[in-house]
This record gives sequence, C-alpha cells and structure tokens, in this order.
Amino acid sequence: MCNIAGYSGNRRAAPILIEMLRREQFMDGGLSTGIATIHEGKLYSAKVLGDVDELLRSTDALHFPGNCGIIHSRPAGNLRSHAHPFLDEDECCAVVLNGTMRGVGVPEFYEKSNRMIRPFYERGCVRTAYLPKKEPKRILPDGRSYHASEIYALLMGEQMKKNGCTEESAACALRYVFSEFPADIVVLSVHAAIPDTITFGTVSRPVCVGIAPEETYLATTALAFPEDAGIETVLPLPTCTIAQATPGKLNISGKKPRGVRVENISHRAAKIAYERLERILSGQKNDPKSIYDIPVYREWRDLWSEPLVDCQYCKEGDMLKPTASLFYEALWSFHKEGRLRGVLGEYKGRRIVKFWLD
Repeated sequence: MCNIAGYSGNRRAAPILIEMLRREQFMDGGLSTGIATIHEGKLYSAKVLGDVDELLRSTDALHFPGNCGIIHSRPAGNLRSHAHPFLDEDECCAVVLNGTMRGVGVPEFYEKSNRMIRPFYERGCVRTAYLPKKEPKRILPDGRSYHASEIYALLMGEQMKKNGCTEESAACALRYVFSEFPADIVVLSVHAAIPDTITFGTVSRPVCVGIAPEETYLATTALAFPEDAGIETVLPLPTCTIAQATPGKLNISGKKPRGVRVENISHRAAKIAYERLERILSGQKNDPKSIYDIPVYREWRDLWSEPLVDCQYCKEGDMLKPTASLFYEALWSFHKEGRLRGVLGEYKGRRIVKFWLD
C-alpha cells in the first residue's frame, strides 16, 4: 500500500515531510514519490519515478516554501503522471491518496467514474491519460484510460471552486467525493487558498495524527513521526471520518460521508490482531516478514462483526474494513514496547522493510 504524510506547523514543511516519508516509504512504497506545499496563496508540487532520494536529486522539493504540506510514496512506478499528488483543474488543490479500488470494482462504479470525468477530459485537464495494455474499466472518450485517484482531485477542486475556497467548503468537498466514490482509501489534501490547513479523511485506510505545540503531524503510521518533535498526543483517525489539521490542532467533522459505513476497530479486534502478529513476528530475526508475508486481508476476516459489504459499490464477498489500520497499530504497539525491529530487504525486486520482534 502507499504511504502518506502531512504537516502543518510553525516550521517549513518540506524537510519534515521528506524525513517522515523516508521513515515509512519502504514499508510498501518507494517506486514513485511526490510532494505538495502551500505558501502565500500558491501551490508548490513535484513528483518523480523513484524514492525520496530521487525526488531530492531531480527536483527542488527540499526547498519548497510553506509551513503546510503533504507527501506520498507509491509501490508502483510506470508513469510519472501517475505519481501523487494529483491536482485539480486550476492546479490549486493537491490530493494524495492511499488505497485501492479493487473491493468496489463493480461495473456501476466505473460507469459513474467514466461519466463524471468526461467534462474534465473535454476541457483538457485529465493529466493521467494513458494507453493500457489490456481492456480498461476506466475509459476516456478516446479509448485511453486514466488513474483512478485523479477523479478525487478533480471533483474536490471543482466542488471548492463552486462553493468557495474555505475550510468548510474543503471538508464538504472531501465528504462529497467519499460519498460519490467510497472505496478502501484515505485522502490528504491542501488548497492554495486555505493557509495552514490539511483537509483529510479516511473511509477505511490508516492515517495517524500526532499533535505537538503549534504543530500537527499526519502519517500512515506513527512510526513515521519525528521522535524529537514533542508530540503529546497520538491517535488514529476513526473510519468514515473527515477532519482538518492546523498547527497544533485537529478538528474532526461531525458529518459522515453518505452511503458508506465502515466498522471501527474494536478492542477485541485490536487484541486478536496484536496477538496474531506477535506470533508471526516473534523470534524471526533470521526470517523477517514484510507486509506481503502476512495475509491479513485473507485471514483476518473473522475479526469483523458487521457484514462485509459496507457501501453501494462493494462487491459481494469483498469488504471495506480497516484491516491495514490493525496491522499498523499493532506495529506501533510493538515499537512502544521496544520490541519492534526492521531491516531493509527485497520483494519482487524492490526494496521493502521486513520486521521481527525481539
């Protein structure tokens, strides 16, 4: 899965974002990387094929101005245009997304996506169009396909343009896109007209919040947070939740996306996931495990008490559940206990972190 991070505070965001992503990118990423910051009403963005080091070699990202921004690393990297962040039509709103559309891949989902992206295509602002190797489900009028995440950026920017570029309209825009296209995702976004604010939310994928005096950190896992940042509060964002981060503050919206409800992590589920992962990782220094060696999606279905189908597009027998969050929360618990160890290894020819427990 992709890894994401965000920062809003009283220091320049770019170096902090880069170091946070460096700490988590090879948990399952590193093949394409991108960043966006905002400063004095302007959006600064860059993306590359490759990891954080390639971003630093090929762009001026380290020196981007602004005390608020987002960053992303993806475990795929064929086209630079498919790296995150994605921008809206006016290039004022930047979005990074972690997740997958596989669980919602019913015909109705793609038919709606193809219909809603068409006006953007006709205005010439679909930037991820490409010729696929096989028959695509996401189809533009010219027969090319497009990246699934771009529709979220285009729709979010359009909604804000229509309703005014305010913190409230940003939260409403993200709620709108989650309601239109619910999937196993988490989204972080910034807009040039809204200083110091990250609008973010999750349907079912993990995002953790760290709050320090005058600073707020966001990441896929708290393992990415700087250890010397003076973070006083660490908490995972609940499922189906929209929130906004400003320096030292977190504002959680009371309004949920329409048409989707995802089970939260119960104490029972967290305890069982912790115990299962503990058995898998204990004493495995000579055979450490990556995220791909731990079949959480196949074998942890019994942890959920509610039906697997959670929204209008979820395929029968599939599920939108915060399983990845269980995995990362267990790793964070092991880290706090001083037991978690990791080493950089390989998976299918790419770098990946493998874990064990002392």
